[in-house]
Amino acid sequence: MVKKPKAKLEVVPQIDLTLTQKQRAFVDAVSRGKLGSHKAAYAEAYSVRLNKNGSIPKWVEVEASKLLATPKIALSLQRALQRKEHESVASALRIRNHVISRLYTESTEAESDASRVRALELLGKLDHVSLFSDKVEVREESRSPEEIESELHQRLSELLA
Repeated sequence: MVKKPKAKLEVVPQIDLTLTQKQRAFVDAVSRGKLGSHKAAYAEAYSVRLNKNGSIPKWVEVEASKLLATPKIALSLQRALQRKEHESVASALRIRNHVISRLYTESTEAESDASRVRALELLGKLDHVSLFSDKVEVREESRSPEEIESELHQRLSELLA
Protein backbone atom coordinates (compact mmCIF):
# COMPACT_ATOMS: atom_id res chain seq x y z
CA MET A 1 0.00 0.00 0.00
CA VAL A 2 1.13 3.47 -0.87
CA LYS A 3 0.73 6.02 1.84
CA LYS A 4 -0.94 9.19 0.74
CA PRO A 5 0.53 12.39 2.11
CA LYS A 6 -1.71 14.15 4.56
CA ALA A 7 -3.29 17.35 3.39
CA LYS A 8 -1.89 20.51 4.87
CA LEU A 9 -4.44 22.38 6.88
CA GLU A 10 -4.04 26.06 7.35
CA VAL A 11 -6.02 28.56 9.35
CA VAL A 12 -7.56 31.05 6.95
CA PRO A 13 -7.63 34.54 8.38
CA GLN A 14 -11.03 36.15 8.67
CA ILE A 15 -11.82 38.92 6.24
CA ASP A 16 -11.76 42.32 7.85
CA LEU A 17 -15.23 43.67 7.11
CA THR A 18 -14.62 47.22 8.25
CA LEU A 19 -15.45 49.52 5.37
CA THR A 20 -14.46 53.10 4.80
CA GLN A 21 -17.18 55.71 4.74
CA LYS A 22 -17.16 55.80 0.94
CA GLN A 23 -17.20 52.01 0.66
CA ARG A 24 -20.17 51.88 3.06
CA ALA A 25 -21.92 54.57 0.99
CA PHE A 26 -21.27 52.51 -2.17
CA VAL A 27 -22.67 49.31 -0.61
CA ASP A 28 -25.72 51.21 0.67
CA ALA A 29 -26.36 52.80 -2.73
CA VAL A 30 -26.09 49.46 -4.55
CA SER A 31 -28.30 47.64 -2.05
CA ARG A 32 -30.97 50.36 -2.23
CA GLY A 33 -31.00 49.88 -5.99
CA LYS A 34 -32.48 53.31 -6.70
CA LEU A 35 -29.57 54.54 -8.83
CA GLY A 36 -29.89 51.79 -11.40
CA SER A 37 -26.26 50.73 -11.75
CA HIS A 38 -23.04 50.09 -9.87
CA LYS A 39 -21.48 52.85 -11.91
CA ALA A 40 -24.00 55.42 -10.66
CA ALA A 41 -23.62 54.13 -7.09
CA TYR A 42 -19.85 54.55 -7.32
CA ALA A 43 -20.21 58.05 -8.78
CA GLU A 44 -22.52 59.06 -5.93
CA ALA A 45 -20.47 57.47 -3.15
CA TYR A 46 -17.13 58.81 -4.35
CA SER A 47 -18.41 62.23 -5.50
CA VAL A 48 -17.22 61.74 -9.07
CA ARG A 49 -17.24 64.86 -11.23
CA LEU A 50 -19.45 64.31 -14.29
CA ASN A 51 -18.31 64.93 -17.87
CA LYS A 52 -19.22 68.21 -19.57
CA ASN A 53 -22.22 66.54 -21.18
CA GLY A 54 -23.47 65.33 -17.77
CA SER A 55 -22.52 61.67 -18.19
CA ILE A 56 -20.46 59.57 -15.80
CA PRO A 57 -16.82 59.12 -16.93
CA LYS A 58 -15.91 55.72 -18.41
CA TRP A 59 -13.23 55.00 -15.82
CA VAL A 60 -15.91 54.85 -13.13
CA GLU A 61 -17.20 51.56 -14.51
CA VAL A 62 -13.75 49.98 -14.14
CA GLU A 63 -13.35 51.26 -10.59
CA ALA A 64 -16.87 50.14 -9.63
CA SER A 65 -16.16 46.65 -10.98
CA LYS A 66 -12.89 46.48 -9.05
CA LEU A 67 -14.66 47.58 -5.90
CA LEU A 68 -17.41 44.97 -6.34
CA ALA A 69 -14.75 42.28 -6.79
CA THR A 70 -13.24 43.09 -3.40
CA PRO A 71 -14.22 40.29 -0.97
CA LYS A 72 -15.26 42.56 1.89
CA ILE A 73 -17.43 44.69 -0.43
CA ALA A 74 -19.03 41.62 -2.01
CA LEU A 75 -19.74 40.10 1.40
CA SER A 76 -21.10 43.36 2.80
CA LEU A 77 -23.33 43.77 -0.25
CA GLN A 78 -24.57 40.20 0.06
CA ARG A 79 -25.43 40.75 3.73
CA ALA A 80 -27.16 44.05 2.97
CA LEU A 81 -29.29 42.43 0.25
CA GLN A 82 -30.20 39.54 2.56
CA ARG A 83 -31.18 42.01 5.28
CA LYS A 84 -33.31 43.96 2.79
CA GLU A 85 -35.04 40.77 1.62
CA HIS A 86 -35.69 39.66 5.21
CA GLU A 87 -37.17 43.07 6.06
CA SER A 88 -39.50 43.00 3.05
CA VAL A 89 -40.73 39.48 3.92
CA ALA A 90 -41.28 40.52 7.54
CA SER A 91 -43.14 43.63 6.40
CA ALA A 92 -45.40 41.59 4.11
CA LEU A 93 -46.17 39.18 6.95
CA ARG A 94 -47.01 42.07 9.30
CA ILE A 95 -49.40 43.54 6.73
CA ARG A 96 -51.00 40.15 6.09
CA ASN A 97 -51.51 39.52 9.80
CA HIS A 98 -52.95 43.02 10.28
CA VAL A 99 -55.44 42.54 7.44
CA ILE A 100 -56.51 39.16 8.77
CA SER A 101 -56.92 40.61 12.26
CA ARG A 102 -59.02 43.52 10.97
CA LEU A 103 -61.18 41.20 8.84
CA TYR A 104 -61.79 38.98 11.85
CA THR A 105 -62.76 41.99 13.95
CA GLU A 106 -65.01 43.26 11.16
CA SER A 107 -66.65 39.83 10.83
CA THR A 108 -67.63 39.83 14.50
CA GLU A 109 -68.25 43.49 15.29
CA ALA A 110 -69.54 45.13 12.09
CA GLU A 111 -72.79 47.01 12.39
CA SER A 112 -74.35 45.76 9.16
CA ASP A 113 -74.95 42.18 8.15
CA ALA A 114 -73.53 42.86 4.70
CA SER A 115 -70.20 43.98 6.18
CA ARG A 116 -69.98 40.92 8.40
CA VAL A 117 -70.79 38.58 5.52
CA ARG A 118 -68.25 40.30 3.23
CA ALA A 119 -65.53 40.07 5.92
CA LEU A 120 -66.31 36.38 6.42
CA GLU A 121 -66.20 35.82 2.67
CA LEU A 122 -62.78 37.46 2.43
CA LEU A 123 -61.52 35.41 5.37
CA GLY A 124 -62.79 32.27 3.64
CA LYS A 125 -60.86 33.15 0.49
CA LEU A 126 -57.51 33.20 2.29
CA ASP A 127 -54.95 30.73 0.95
CA HIS A 128 -54.82 28.57 4.05
CA VAL A 129 -58.63 28.51 4.42
CA SER A 130 -59.77 28.15 0.77
CA LEU A 131 -63.46 27.75 1.54
CA PHE A 132 -64.64 29.59 -1.56
CA SER A 133 -62.07 28.52 -4.11
CA ASP A 134 -63.21 26.79 -7.25
CA LYS A 135 -61.79 23.35 -7.62
CA VAL A 136 -61.76 21.87 -11.08
CA GLU A 137 -61.29 18.18 -11.43
CA VAL A 138 -59.92 16.94 -14.68
CA ARG A 139 -60.44 13.31 -15.45
CA GLU A 140 -58.71 11.87 -18.41
CA GLU A 141 -60.01 8.68 -19.90
CA SER A 142 -58.23 7.02 -22.71
CA ARG A 143 -60.63 5.44 -25.14
CA SER A 144 -60.04 4.01 -28.54
CA PRO A 145 -61.53 5.71 -31.60
CA GLU A 146 -63.81 2.70 -32.09
CA GLU A 147 -65.28 3.10 -28.60
CA ILE A 148 -65.93 6.80 -29.18
CA GLU A 149 -67.53 6.08 -32.55
CA SER A 150 -69.84 3.41 -31.13
CA GLU A 151 -70.86 5.73 -28.26
CA LEU A 152 -71.64 8.52 -30.75
CA HIS A 153 -73.76 6.15 -32.90
CA GLN A 154 -75.62 4.99 -29.80
CA ARG A 155 -76.36 8.57 -28.62
CA LEU A 156 -77.42 9.69 -32.09
CA SER A 157 -79.78 6.74 -32.45
CA GLU A 158 -81.29 7.59 -29.03
CA LEU A 159 -81.78 11.22 -30.05
CA LEU A 160 -83.28 10.40 -33.45
CA ALA A 161 -85.58 7.68 -32.14
